[in-house]
Amino acid sequence: MKSTFRHYAPVALLLAGILAVSTLLSLLTGSRREEQGTRLLVTNYPLYVAAQNILGDTDGVTLTMLSGTGSGCVHDRQLTPADRRTLEQADMVIINGAGEQAFLEGVDPVRVVNTSAGLYLLQGAHRHEGEGSPHETANEHVWVSPSHYIQQVTVVRDALIRLDPPNAAAYTANAEEYRIAVDEVAQRLPRLSGRPCVLFHDSLAYLAGEVGLDVKLTLTVDGDSGIDAESLAQVESLAKQYPDLLLLYDTQYPIRYGAVDGLVPAEQVLALESAVVGQGSPTDWLDAMGRNADKLCQLTGGDAP
Repeated sequence: MKSTFRHYAPVALLLAGILAVSTLLSLLTGSRREEQGTRLLVTNYPLYVAAQNILGDTDGVTLTMLSGTGSGCVHDRQLTPADRRTLEQADMVIINGAGEQAFLEGVDPVRVVNTSAGLYLLQGAHRHEGEGSPHETANEHVWVSPSHYIQQVTVVRDALIRLDPPNAAAYTANAEEYRIAVDEVAQRLPRLSGRPCVLFHDSLAYLAGEVGLDVKLTLTVDGDSGIDAESLAQVESLAKQYPDLLLLYDTQYPIRYGAVDGLVPAEQVLALESAVVGQGSPTDWLDAMGRNADKLCQLTGGDAP
């Protein structure tokens, strides 16, 4: 009996040690998680700004934006190991949707909130890295439409209430205050019903629809590629056909086509913002859209109201 005990004693001690270490690690991890509080992760900048406004000065929820979201385009996103750890640790992940779900493979869908679910989505042209020509996919830039963005703000509000019920009243009040501010910017946008335009990126398509523009052509211009000679010829033909044609660029892409721009008066060439970059301020989306309103109102011969 004693020899049997001596035989199993080291095994028992090893198992006891493993259990003790496991318990200690669990306690430390739990303590660290408790210190960090509830973690909310958002995957693009406009939604980060929305969450900032709704959270206000409440405590208990830590807000983080997934890295690599500066362009707002999610189709070519490659997650780093650090990104994946951030996703795994988040209590809730708020996404823009409209095709963004693909890169979230492996993330528990229960923790994911799709803010564009149920919204009317336009089709857009997108070129993946290494591809020769663009293909159609859902246009994910829904936040550039104030009316769509208001609906996304509502989804973020409801998600935060589920995540942190004790602060529900504050989230409701803060969301309403921000909704009113977004609506005020929307009211400043002019009506340009039927005016023809060319978009040099589909990021501006929802805004064009918001103000009633007639989009004659959408081209794919991004940080890595321009447009071909055939597309430029199409723009030239449209400029001859429609003397009041607008040429709309997205400020996040520096490419400009001077030869084409020169076919219309300078005031008909506009660089508008899609609000995907900022300084971390809760007013960044409002400021960007306010500047857009100012530029578009100049087309009507007046200032934004």
